[in-house]
Amino acid sequence: MNRQRMMRKPGSATLIAIAAAGLMSAASAQQTTLTFVWHAGTCADKFYEIAKDYPDKNVSMVPSLVPYGPEWHNKIASEFAIKGDGFDIAMWDSQDAAEFAGGGHAYSMNKVFESSKVLKPELFDAASLARYGEYPDGSGKFWGMPANQDAFGMIYRKDLFNDPKEQAAFKKKYGRDLKVPQTYQDAKQVAEFFTRPSEGMYGWGQMGGREYDFATSASNGFLWSYGGELYNPKTYEVKGYLNSPASVEGVQAYVDMFKFAPAGSASWGWDEVNAAFQQGKLAMATNWFYFFGSMADPKTNKFADQTGFANAPGAIGSDGKFRRQVSVGGQGMGINIYSKKIPTVVKFMEWYLQPAQQKRYAEVCQTGLKSVIDSPDWQKSNRYNKLFAKAITLTNDYWHLPEYSILLDQLQEEISNASSGKKTVKQALDAAAEKNERTLIKAGYKIVRTANIPAVPDQIVTPSGMAKVEELAPAD
Repeated sequence: MNRQRMMRKPGSATLIAIAAAGLMSAASAQQTTLTFVWHAGTCADKFYEIAKDYPDKNVSMVPSLVPYGPEWHNKIASEFAIKGDGFDIAMWDSQDAAEFAGGGHAYSMNKVFESSKVLKPELFDAASLARYGEYPDGSGKFWGMPANQDAFGMIYRKDLFNDPKEQAAFKKKYGRDLKVPQTYQDAKQVAEFFTRPSEGMYGWGQMGGREYDFATSASNGFLWSYGGELYNPKTYEVKGYLNSPASVEGVQAYVDMFKFAPAGSASWGWDEVNAAFQQGKLAMATNWFYFFGSMADPKTNKFADQTGFANAPGAIGSDGKFRRQVSVGGQGMGINIYSKKIPTVVKFMEWYLQPAQQKRYAEVCQTGLKSVIDSPDWQKSNRYNKLFAKAITLTNDYWHLPEYSILLDQLQEEISNASSGKKTVKQALDAAAEKNERTLIKAGYKIVRTANIPAVPDQIVTPSGMAKVEELAPAD
């Protein structure tokens, strides 16, 4: 064979093929994937769905989802521990910001606010921005942006509350009208009234499980509403606050509500609460607003048309003042400081945290964008959004300290001991206060003792008592 023929120059078709291959290679090189870690569920699914519409098609989002609970926290913490870039975006619990930011693992949102022409603090309610991203408290240093807000609320059976026979029987027994309760004192009577084990009906449902934050997310609302506190964030005292008379009274009220709930409910998480209500076993229940969409959907709740929504009750404390405080839930959106794609992440966030995208997200979950939350259109779009807009202003939170996960596990254990009857509420809170203080001392905090801590320590930590009960109308 002619050697010149063997070594001939490529023809036009060959040149085109080579050029096309080169272009494909270049295009592949430009492709960037951003990985986000979150717990699996409706909100993560919606985020991923919206992210697929990001205009820059050279950037795609990859989900890294785990079950809700310790595995979610640990997935983030373990990657940070090795300074890895296994994910770029982290959706973390509000109270986890202290641990991750305190460890130097989160990228500063202050830098983002300073450099971005789009992302500014004013996009968010100041309290929400602080709740989901500030550390230390009051420092003005932010490490996350409100991505998914949540709060505790209440659901109830409208058909039971509106039944003339039930109304007459209740008034005969208690001497007052049957209404959706505004206080835990009233809720106890209503729960007692509807508890009918022989009919498979119980008056109350709530979380009580030992896992993650199930029991404490439910019990903290009682504790705070009675004027108790988890600790003093200025002096780091736990004794005299967590085990104060007001805290004991509040947690005792929480424990007492299990008398009007199905057997075994002291070990329930949110899923069991939802299931019991959907099965027609509960007249009332408290849970996260996160789940209210499924409660309003006939496909998942056969009592959807008869399900009413309300803000969770408050309580009249021993000082005669009314308080209504609920646990905050939801997550902030943080950036992994070890990511090699931070500029790309910021550009994505500039797009995602705009009203057009957040209105889509807010169809199923609670956005952190102030313009959407405050919008009358959003508040009227279903039966519970307006309630949520109020609920988020009633929230309180756990410790915003890097030691959060340890403190939580200690309190969870003791609340479970009280719920199960292993200890009295006073014994359980005394033990939790002792453990929490040992943890803080070991971590290097200096505890400064306060003289004459009041029985209702809310008075010196975050005073929120009102002279009269604030009536919040339920949503039918």
